[in-house]
Amino acid sequence: MKKPIVALSLVLMLSLLPGNLAIAAMKEPKQITGFQDAIDRPQDVSYWAWKKSSVQISSNKSKSPPVKLIIGPNTKLSNPRPKVAFDGITRLYPEFRKPSKIYVIYFSHKDVAWAQTEYKAIFPDASGQETKNFCPKIESCEGASASMNKSGDGVILIAVMKNPDVLHTSGALEAHEYTHVLQTGTFFGTANQAQAMVGIKAFAPWWFVEGGAEFSQIPAIHSSSFPSYTKDRKIWAKNILENKGGKYTEAWIANFLKPPNTSIWSDPETQWNLYDIGMLTSELFTAIKGPAINIQIFKDISAGMTYEDSFEKHFGIKWTAAVPLIAKSIAKLTDK
Repeated sequence: MKKPIVALSLVLMLSLLPGNLAIAAMKEPKQITGFQDAIDRPQDVSYWAWKKSSVQISSNKSKSPPVKLIIGPNTKLSNPRPKVAFDGITRLYPEFRKPSKIYVIYFSHKDVAWAQTEYKAIFPDASGQETKNFCPKIESCEGASASMNKSGDGVILIAVMKNPDVLHTSGALEAHEYTHVLQTGTFFGTANQAQAMVGIKAFAPWWFVEGGAEFSQIPAIHSSSFPSYTKDRKIWAKNILENKGGKYTEAWIANFLKPPNTSIWSDPETQWNLYDIGMLTSELFTAIKGPAINIQIFKDISAGMTYEDSFEKHFGIKWTAAVPLIAKSIAKLTDK
């Protein structure tokens, strides 16, 4: 009769340990070395994506470039420590080009016109409608974007919500947008720089652009805690993981990853899947190859390769052959 008490005590002790200590006390899952592993053990993919990212972040002390915060006169920051996010992404991707400086413009609904003027001064290629599009009303003031200017500086524009959610308070939004700066930055000094500055999605699947940033934001903020990583991941991938109505089948996911055209990516009904399907796919890539793959593919493309060529170079399998394997692994994560 003593053994159940001992077992219960062990569970209780593990639950009281900090995230990494609790993981260390448990048996670590076998590594994910390829797509078949991800199909056989889809539940282990998130751990290895986090673990490889955590090791990368903790193994260096790189700092982000200087950050200039430009805050609207009527705007209050919802995240008072944005540089933590920029440092996290810098350490996640230390080997890739960083801008000399990062400009971050924060604005509320009262500062829409002011913000557009500030943005245009730093990013002359602005269309002139960005701040209005991100913040049309007080209740729907939440958009953000990132790019680089002709000098190669990072330029981030963030609308501040009236009642900010965790994305806007945790640093996840800044980490997401700075990842876009690094994606675009791979094209600096190339013939395609101008196109990349205004539309990085011209060069890669749209879900890889948004999903790579969506994945990156989670370990950048939660590198020291797998339980915290898991909690955040469940928020951003909620629709896929819960799969209400059973929409997200292998076939649906495969078609989204490799559709006949981009209409499914731009459709208002499915465009948000760029983030969750994209995040789970980038997570899988990271579990197999480590986090650098999320920027290396853009670097390869900037040097003249296609997305498909770069993928095959790094994974040793054609993209068309990998799509059904990725779809099968992700579909196994869903509540059907």
